[in-house]
Amino acid sequence: MTQIPFKAVAVDLDGTFLTEKKTFDHALFAKVLRKLQANQIPFICATGNQLIRSHEYFDEFTNEVDYVSENGAILEADGKVFKRIAIDYDTAQKLLHFIQTEYPEAIIMVSAQHHCYILKSMDQADKDDIRIYYRDVQEIDQFTDIDPTDAILKVCLTADDELAQVIQDRFNEKYGDCIRGTSSGNMTIDLVHKGINKAAGIAEMLKHYGIEQKDLIAFGDGENDIDMLKACGYSYAMKNANEKTKAVAKYEAPSNDDNGVLQILAKYLDVE
Repeated sequence: MTQIPFKAVAVDLDGTFLTEKKTFDHALFAKVLRKLQANQIPFICATGNQLIRSHEYFDEFTNEVDYVSENGAILEADGKVFKRIAIDYDTAQKLLHFIQTEYPEAIIMVSAQHHCYILKSMDQADKDDIRIYYRDVQEIDQFTDIDPTDAILKVCLTADDELAQVIQDRFNEKYGDCIRGTSSGNMTIDLVHKGINKAAGIAEMLKHYGIEQKDLIAFGDGENDIDMLKACGYSYAMKNANEKTKAVAKYEAPSNDDNGVLQILAKYLDVE
């Protein structure tokens, strides 16, 4: 076998590692994972998903996969959370009040470490959509009912990118430069602690392992993957990726529906 040119793997989930049906080739992944482990190469899931939701996708492999979840707000390696960067509770409450007052048309969901919080007054169709992607959903009368001990990792909005930028800029101007917005696709915007993104989360994970950025291979399809792809040594955009993402990646992988990530890794690892 030729020498493997990377020392760590990072993959986005939706639109990248997972097919449109939210599946992947488990048999092939098992072979790839065994080969990675034999060479002490960590496999990192880098996603905007909840940590608990990410665990579900890799149910039979959970403790063998590392996680940069909530777009980098919470990091888990070897089955243990070793870093969490939450939005200060009071700041989060100000942000929620600001959005509800100034932009009442925005649909809001709060993702915390242990629960996802939505309002009881939300339309049932929106509640059903949220439950597709989030677990431990708690319906509350008002956002001030959020448990203050449950670390708030992000505030999610269903809104366009332009509105999210306006909200970010106006809130930071009023309350200090403390949040940033990132698109998760499908008209969903994540408002997180400033400085949080996948690239920063992966950098922390690599530091944990003593691995340099140039020794990372990463795969993505969306704009929130761009910083991650720019920072690594071997960057792949999926065939189904948007053009901005393709423009920064060095290489192109087959589409997510063709298990493109696993195809590329299998070739590097001589897995059949």
